[in-house]
Amino acid sequence: MSRISIIIPVFNAASTLGDCIDAVLQQDLPADDFEVIVVDNSSTDDSITIAQRRGVKVLSEHRKSAYAARNLGLSEATSDLIAFTDADCIARKDWLRILRDQLADPEVMVVMGRDIPTGSSTAVRLLGDYDHFKEQFVMSSEDSDVYYGHTNNLMTRRRVFEETGSFYPIPRGADVVFVQRVLERYGTQAVRYQPDAIVEHTEIRTALDYFRKAFIYGRSARRYRRVVPARPLYNSERFSVLGKLLKGSDLSFIEVTYLLLLLMTGVSTYRIGWLSWKGSLASLASGRSGNPGETE
Repeated sequence: MSRISIIIPVFNAASTLGDCIDAVLQQDLPADDFEVIVVDNSSTDDSITIAQRRGVKVLSEHRKSAYAARNLGLSEATSDLIAFTDADCIARKDWLRILRDQLADPEVMVVMGRDIPTGSSTAVRLLGDYDHFKEQFVMSSEDSDVYYGHTNNLMTRRRVFEETGSFYPIPRGADVVFVQRVLERYGTQAVRYQPDAIVEHTEIRTALDYFRKAFIYGRSARRYRRVVPARPLYNSERFSVLGKLLKGSDLSFIEVTYLLLLLMTGVSTYRIGWLSWKGSLASLASGRSGNPGETE
């Protein structure tokens, strides 16, 4: 099987980076099967020291962009397969192997795993379950416009970047642009969701964390929709996802009602984020936004 390069962009992640790297180094694959590349993005804390102590390759990207950091890591990677995760994610032991197994199918170019929020509240659990069913729905859709990606849990073939280009120079949402380019070149069969490849996302501990991300996603969507045709789900599609979740679970009436309220809040927050962005197409193409220091 092909060797894997794992790329982790880092910005002031000293509180989580050690656990992230340790989890990656403890994968149930031989150590020679993968390399770990940490790309520091102008951190001012102990992130670099934490990575160096663990003996992984450490690079520095001074442009404040997680995607610029990923592109630098990609340029230094030595493997045919490229995996991405984030410094606030903790991969399960079989994460890398499960992703790689999916790429044994020559038609698959990109495989995205599941990220589970670490918060223990009912709200976070319900939202996490909904997102799982949403990703199953999206990644099996015949409409390529609903597909997206998240680079905290994703693996692809190196040649895909050679054929479609590196990550687009925008502050956020370049993973969606990347997946859309893959779809345009190879078709929907080239992108797969594998929910058994799991990372725990420590950033999402409360429903407020989730809504904050929804706002950010809405704002980024306003940018990348000028580059690719990606769109959010229609309300009818959201109800279809909810119906699949209800059939696949034993939620109580109270939990269902609570989830509906949470989803309405999430959609509203996404929309507010969408309306809040005031950028132009010129600033999008140059990788600038209303907040040039914004990173992912």
